[in-house]
Amino acid sequence: MAKFLLLARGAGIRPGMSPEEIQRIIGKYRSWSEALGRSGKLRDGSKLCDGEGRVLRHRNGSLLVTDGPFTEANEVLGGYWLFEAEDYADAERILADHPHLEFGTLELRRLDTM
Repeated sequence: MAKFLLLARGAGIRPGMSPEEIQRIIGKYRSWSEALGRSGKLRDGSKLCDGEGRVLRHRNGSLLVTDGPFTEANEVLGGYWLFEAEDYADAERILADHPHLEFGTLELRRLDTM
């Protein structure tokens, strides 16, 4: 089995949503993730904290750390899942009903063996 990293881009929860709408969306993500877990293919996954992070670079031999990344709402990296699938076709079948597809895009990457 190959390992895949799935990145959720774009915001599922937007300002102005009612608490009921937010809970409904969270429930969809939780249900989907729990089903993947029951299949035995889920290895890890989590929502990323909103509005925080750091970007690290080397500049002139020193470590430069800045707040960020700051992106447009449709470019926000909101969470990830690490899971197993036979190949890209199998991974795509697994992701066909992912709730994030209602709100944004999913980026799927196979992990290379080192």
